[in-house]
Amino acid sequence: MATGIIAEYNPFHKGHKYHIDKTKKITNDDIVAIISGNFVQRGEPAMTDKHTRTKMALLNGVSMVLELPVEYATGSADVFARGAVGILNSCGIIKQISFGSEKGNTDAFEKTAVLLNNEPGNFKMLIKKHLNTGLSYPLARNKALEDYFGESLDFLNKPNNILALEYIRQIKRLNSNIKPLTIERIVSQYNSTILSGEISSASAIRAAIMDKNDSALNSVPHNCTELLRNNKIPALNDYSHILSYILRTGTPEEISKYADITEGLENRIINCSFKNISDLINSIKTKRYTYTKLQRAILHIILEITKEDQKKEPQYIRILGFRRDKKYLLSELIEKASLPVVTNVKKNEKLLKREITASDIYNILRDNEKGTEYTAPMVIL
Repeated sequence: MATGIIAEYNPFHKGHKYHIDKTKKITNDDIVAIISGNFVQRGEPAMTDKHTRTKMALLNGVSMVLELPVEYATGSADVFARGAVGILNSCGIIKQISFGSEKGNTDAFEKTAVLLNNEPGNFKMLIKKHLNTGLSYPLARNKALEDYFGESLDFLNKPNNILALEYIRQIKRLNSNIKPLTIERIVSQYNSTILSGEISSASAIRAAIMDKNDSALNSVPHNCTELLRNNKIPALNDYSHILSYILRTGTPEEISKYADITEGLENRIINCSFKNISDLINSIKTKRYTYTKLQRAILHIILEITKEDQKKEPQYIRILGFRRDKKYLLSELIEKASLPVVTNVKKNEKLLKREITASDIYNILRDNEKGTEYTAPMVIL
């Protein structure tokens, strides 16, 4: 049996290393990480490809790395969690999920998860009341929770805590035997854009690396620094011409089917003139349509990920890499998994069709050939 970690490692840094080491110390388990592929939850291309990030994880205490399919990896917190927890639950070898949060225990998450999984009518009315003030759904839901419980729940405004809540909700939804384990975050805030020494946020490290600030590498394990040097970092703005083509050739009805396109948002997007994607987002964002939500919506248009795609339960378990000395995990996974275990792309083209296309789109910006899903080998250290 093993402990699962849900992550992006975009990029892998010393805070991630701390989380892995702390989890191993508490559980004495092998770590199976499930990570986003070439696109991440903020609605952006990952700064390094998934095989590089898999190697970083395996070099720093992870025994096996699985892939979170792109339709979940680019989704809102509930979609992201449903895909990740669903896959880990289907593995048959995961006894608990360890995640970072600003809380040192799961008690506050547990009672909130129970309510959200069984929303009473008066709670739904509270959400509607706050939505009518123009708030985004996440903020309206948080306000409704505070009204319902009669106490401050400001910890739910932090991204890691939002994900922690969704992980626990999915564990309960699936009636899973997996147990939640939270490791309190240290030093740096999730979205901080300022480097803070040994432990900095992934956001700060990405920003510094893009600014050619080598001090960012002080926050990265030494065995990962060379993997980040001279890395060509793709940006969502680089897909602006692709988006423009899709919007000019598509109808509002066609655009409306994509994930995160809600409440007539397709018309605001199609009718807006823009130079690049950032320009478009800044022109149409409101209190309800946050910058990150709009990034996700636009990425879903580019990748043709629909609302229906995100409603489906996971269909497979894909292994991106493992350590040779942990190969027994592969045998155990194949024996106990309730979903197909994928190690060969060619033999599973139908299952991986969306992932193959997403990687080809990702690699347009990295000057890589088409078909890297077929040619990039599984990472084995």
